[in-house]
Amino acid sequence: MLKSMLACCKVYISESRNRAALDSIERAAKLFPEVPIINKFEDKTYNRVGYTLVTELASKSPSDPCPMKTAVFAMVKAAFENIDLESHSGSHPRTGVVDHICFHPLLHASLDQAAAVAKSLASDVGYSLQVPTFLYGAAHKGGRTLDAVRRELGYFKPNDNGNLWTGGPNAESLALEPDVGPTQVPEAKGVIVIGATRWVDNYNVPVFSTDIASVRKIAKRVSGRGGGLPSVQAMALTHGETVIEVACNLLEPNKVGGERVQLEVERLAKEEGAFASQTVGTFAYTGAGSLLSQRSVLITLMAYIFVIFLKNFSGNKPALAANKTEEEKKWITAQVARIWISESRNHSSLQAIEGAAKQDPESVIVNKFEDRAYNRVRYTIVSYVVHDSTGNAIYSPLHQTVIAMAEAAYGAINFELHSGAHPRLGVVDDILFHPLRRASLDEAAWLAKAVALDIGSRFQVPIFLYGAAHPTGKAPDTIRRELGFYRPNFNGIQWAGRTMPEILPEKPDEGPTMVPRARGITLIGAGPWFAMYNIPIMSTDVSAARRIARMVSARGGGLPTVQSLGLVHGEDSTEIACMLLQPNQIGADRVQNRVEMLAAEEGFDVEQGYFTDYSPEKITEKYMKLISAAKD
Repeated sequence: MLKSMLACCKVYISESRNRAALDSIERAAKLFPEVPIINKFEDKTYNRVGYTLVTELASKSPSDPCPMKTAVFAMVKAAFENIDLESHSGSHPRTGVVDHICFHPLLHASLDQAAAVAKSLASDVGYSLQVPTFLYGAAHKGGRTLDAVRRELGYFKPNDNGNLWTGGPNAESLALEPDVGPTQVPEAKGVIVIGATRWVDNYNVPVFSTDIASVRKIAKRVSGRGGGLPSVQAMALTHGETVIEVACNLLEPNKVGGERVQLEVERLAKEEGAFASQTVGTFAYTGAGSLLSQRSVLITLMAYIFVIFLKNFSGNKPALAANKTEEEKKWITAQVARIWISESRNHSSLQAIEGAAKQDPESVIVNKFEDRAYNRVRYTIVSYVVHDSTGNAIYSPLHQTVIAMAEAAYGAINFELHSGAHPRLGVVDDILFHPLRRASLDEAAWLAKAVALDIGSRFQVPIFLYGAAHPTGKAPDTIRRELGFYRPNFNGIQWAGRTMPEILPEKPDEGPTMVPRARGITLIGAGPWFAMYNIPIMSTDVSAARRIARMVSARGGGLPTVQSLGLVHGEDSTEIACMLLQPNQIGADRVQNRVEMLAAEEGFDVEQGYFTDYSPEKITEKYMKLISAAKD
């Protein structure tokens, strides 16, 4: 693999709101499994999607069939068949349905090889699909730059309300003659720009302001063209109602990277009286907020190839299947994610979340616990983690599954309309990763931090890390107390709508300091397994239930490693909701006995308690059965 010649292709398409269109494009790509899509970045505000594909280049004539060219051509054709530029609108500039395609050499490949693929694709698109095609970089005989082509085509000039690009091309004929294809612009398709360059990083910095003129000044001062940072291109684009992004291309990311750009934007934003938020860094593994870095592309491709190898080698899913050899097992461990979402009464919302989880069959929901009184649901999901030869975790399907579920939850649930008898801080209230079997807590922390980075930047939600994911191991109950988690705000027993100020008293670990009203905030952590055990009390006296809970908990001088809450649960009962942090030492029987004793002193009857999740052993068993059933 180290001697392979690899090429990467980034394909930018002017659509992200039409799911059927994206499905068609992705189906076209999947016809070529040797050219995997290793990253997809959607931005619904920009109405734009970026795909990153990678493959090995054979050391043969450029005229021979190239799988990457064929795969990308199939995607382009599908895009033209399913998207009409005249119906498109977004806050990111574009000149066509397929706006931009760029090829980059990786490892031992040369820029000339990448340029040969780009020119061959341009010829096919221009002549076969009759779309004006412009070349740039090493694919162009004069080596002209991408921004030079775009300026000639009026790319940077919005045509709707000063901030939007709407509809098809402004003119049927072009001021600049295309390198390939007709000079007449097809209104439904627009034009396409195809090039080949060394690696370019995309890095966006959200600025909390509605003053587009001020942020345009910031973008100009950041860019090399405006006398700012060398090899940086930047533009200001509206990104929602309260955010404007400084969207940057880092042409030499090894010299001027995302961290330096971030600091410069923050400095300039302060001068303008705006607030710049940390977004996903240049070397973020998943690429949320930007496309993947070059290093991350290589790591992700290695993981992809390794997973395919395991599938072919054993004829099974690359997880915890019983027939794995010892050689295979040392490369793979498993992780559990528990996701608590503030909704259980809206069935369509839960269906959307579960549908998002099922998009990748490599992640499996092994348990779902709904509580209508609390208006809360918890999903327990399991998947594998792949490691490199040094033992470092490099890939897990669980990562993108959790992101997809969060996106679905934010799209389906409005936090301001939510109410229930259980405390919560946001739509996606808590995400917790646990190592399973031979996995390490470090792996769980790696996953937690990667997911936090994505959710914070992509969905602009404040994220607080805890446990092994936090630099000092901060406990979740400490964070919750600081944020007022335990204080009901309705009738003394319910939590309704938003419970926090718009600007947080504590700076989050990821995401903005301003709390989005419809989404709230999210806690994300990593830690050893704990059990959740609830005990119903046949009383509506919530004050008494709270006294019992306090005397049961370690904090109140009760049982060590037990945390508990007294909550209303329905019309005629309350509950002592417990977390058993070390269930092998202080188990459910001991907690049950203590609650029964304390409730008897209050004159209340107690029902037998119940666990809300399986044990790790049961989770492993269910996971193996489910993946075996999926295989069959």
